[in-house]
Amino acid sequence: MNVVTQFPAARDHGADRRFQAMFEGAAIGIGICHLDGRILVANLALSRMLGYSQEELAGARAGEICPGLHPDLHHLPHPEIGREVHSVDSFPSERSLGELMRGECGSFEIEKRYRRKDGSDLWGHLTISLGRDARRQPAFLIAMLADATERKQAEEHLREAEKMEAIGRLAGGIAHDFNNLLTGILLYCDLLIAGLKNGGLKSAELKTAGLKNNDHDNDFAKHEWERSELCQHVEEVRLAAEQGAALTLQLLSIARKQAAEPRPVLINEVIASTKNLLQRLIGEQIELVVLLDPGAGRVIADPAQLRQILLNLVLNARDAMPLGGKIRLTTRSAEFPAADAPADVAPTCARRAVALAVKDNGCGMDAETRARLFEPFFTTMNPGEGTGLGLATVQRIVSEAGGRIQVESEPGSGTSIEVFLPAIESSAEVSSIQASPPVVQPFASEAVLQANRKTILLVDDHPAARKSMQRFLLDAGYRILAASNGKEALKVFAENSGAADLLIADCRTPGMNGPELAETLLRQKPGLKVLLISAYQDVPRGSAAVAVAMIRKPFSGSTLIERVVDVLQSSNQQPSP
Repeated sequence: MNVVTQFPAARDHGADRRFQAMFEGAAIGIGICHLDGRILVANLALSRMLGYSQEELAGARAGEICPGLHPDLHHLPHPEIGREVHSVDSFPSERSLGELMRGECGSFEIEKRYRRKDGSDLWGHLTISLGRDARRQPAFLIAMLADATERKQAEEHLREAEKMEAIGRLAGGIAHDFNNLLTGILLYCDLLIAGLKNGGLKSAELKTAGLKNNDHDNDFAKHEWERSELCQHVEEVRLAAEQGAALTLQLLSIARKQAAEPRPVLINEVIASTKNLLQRLIGEQIELVVLLDPGAGRVIADPAQLRQILLNLVLNARDAMPLGGKIRLTTRSAEFPAADAPADVAPTCARRAVALAVKDNGCGMDAETRARLFEPFFTTMNPGEGTGLGLATVQRIVSEAGGRIQVESEPGSGTSIEVFLPAIESSAEVSSIQASPPVVQPFASEAVLQANRKTILLVDDHPAARKSMQRFLLDAGYRILAASNGKEALKVFAENSGAADLLIADCRTPGMNGPELAETLLRQKPGLKVLLISAYQDVPRGSAAVAVAMIRKPFSGSTLIERVVDVLQSSNQQPSP
């Protein structure tokens, strides 16, 4: 198509040929348009960009050929006053074109999303300038379109990264205080449950009296029933606290502020310990069927992250069945598909996997929804009913563990999401798993208490966390020296002639943080064991590296005691992973 023939006034044929070659060979799309918006001629680059032939473009209005453009240049949205580069999906108005034709501005620049002939989207940077005839009167418009798709995608990725960073700052800001509160709630729940199940002196007296008196038998039965009811109430409080802890962990994980602590784990055991919680979360209108393959082996994973995967998949299935239905939760020993086998696993065991599947008979998903399923903040639920973080968290955890996810779903046919995690293959790997140290429970026998008489210097600035840990450790048989900050801890340590066997300190205590306090006390007592507690991944450091153990808030009483026993029994303390 010859652009020169559109303007017969031209005389220099050599210049005409050069102009025609330049027009056709330009790397950006160029279109010559009538003042009313009709395309007179388009070059090859513009044809390729939009997917229409040059013949299809010639004579058509921009809006007729490309839905991304307005069909009438004289009835278009008004641009922002005073700006020459307009926002997405805007176009110059009659006033703007008037300014261009009067010579008040040289050109307009617009960024728009266009629709190609095949239905795909193209982000373009469009520059519109005015062509004049020999009398300097407006004659035609020159439109130059540059493909800005890659740049817009890069900007979108940058915005996503900035959004994740903002979430990280928000999550990190609330994590410390929120997790301190949750730590207190969880530990006091453990103390309440242990006390109610133990029964105390009152239960023993009632039981003894019941041997002689039927009324006392009734009193004892009533008391036992009341204690059972109270235990259920406390369990509900614990459930709420665990959900709060899971939400905080999910936010920190999405923002990459929380590190995993992988170790050999049996998926079946994680599911068995979480089954009751899952049933409560999905409600009575949904049937939960759990089928665990005894042959499903171990994987290297963080148990807390496995529970996150489980909770998010099951809750996602629940949300797909608002009127009720059935969720099937299964495990099996499996193999990775050849194309999906993790590249960093030895060839002899690359295909071995443990599969965890969650299947529902809900509404299912179309192809568009499946394509966006794992995007952060993407949700099909109504505003305020979902965060859009659950499945994004699942994908990140599985990917970092070297696993894969398979999704099968069609509208009206339910959804099946299956997670494949690399299995531990060799017997050496399995045999290397060390047994957990014995856990000292609250209200232990006097013999156990005497055998575990160790002194712990406990330092935490949050009263609820400090007092709940102090009570739990006291009931487990330890002698506790408590302090709310580093300065007070140094004073308590000196007053007790350095009698502490273990320092438990929060990493963020004001004035002197946990690592700095540990360094100071280790100079005075090199054999002191150290256990730091924190809600953060970026643990503050002192002037020198300190080999210490770590535990993340919030934690249960059994986790705290297990960690304390582990640290006290270790011969050479090493940093936690």
